Amino acid sequence: MERAGLSGEFHDLSEAALNFESGGRTHWGNLGDWQHARSYPDACAALADRLASGLRLDGATRLVDVGFGCGDQILHWIRRYGVRHIAGLNLSHSQTELARRRVVDSGHPGIADGLQQGSVDALAEWAARTNQAPVDAIVALDCAYHFPSRRAFLRQAAQVLRPGGRIALSDLILARPGLPLHRRALLGVMGHFSRIPPENLVGRDDYLAQWRDAGLEVEAFEDITGHVFQPFGAWLERYRASLEPDVAHRIDWKKYRATAAFLRWADRQQVLRYVSCVGFKR
Repeated sequence: MERAGLSGEFHDLSEAALNFESGGRTHWGNLGDWQHARSYPDACAALADRLASGLRLDGATRLVDVGFGCGDQILHWIRRYGVRHIAGLNLSHSQTELARRRVVDSGHPGIADGLQQGSVDALAEWAARTNQAPVDAIVALDCAYHFPSRRAFLRQAAQVLRPGGRIALSDLILARPGLPLHRRALLGVMGHFSRIPPENLVGRDDYLAQWRDAGLEVEAFEDITGHVFQPFGAWLERYRASLEPDVAHRIDWKKYRATAAFLRWADRQQVLRYVSCVGFKR
């Protein structure tokens, strides 16, 4: 759920506009888990908590966060779960720079040093070069569907994890294989503009097979679409209406409203599902 802004990057700092409920203290940028949340920062943190629970994070966990955005989830792992050993890769220069500053400002310069800009394609090489591997856990929060190849990412993740190490993703899959041609076409257009490679949109069986083929055993797979797609759009309209007019007028809402409309359509037409998946290295 990201776009190119003035920086020229697709993954940039534009989601700051969705975080006014926190008084500007947060820069979350995921779709959120709205089962119990009412504000965007709370929903984003709840989605992070869902994955953290599956990873069994604690102070001893050696964690790699792939796609850590502007650092909110890094700070969440530190503050809520006491994780002391975190490293990560993030594609965006602007996000990585901001995340590192925020983590330093929070009093954790050592963790900030381990947050680096780079492509997930180089995950295994980066982990070996920086002496990160093997690790206890890998997390990809609302981003794996953007990766050049989820299949390749899972294989590299298995190389970085220790035996028994855990991995958790929140992710997009097809609701069912064999979509009608017109729905496939619209999905392809939206995927192009959202930087979602077609090969990453697969059905449940193929998705789970990607994990197995990488040497990962799926422990928990849950469809949480009902807590994500429709609630995000409902919140967005409430949020937009709640802002002072001079603030609301400075925000480019087209991308967010298009995203919300697309998610409503994908839900109602049974095109996409949003899932959480947790597994471990065999």
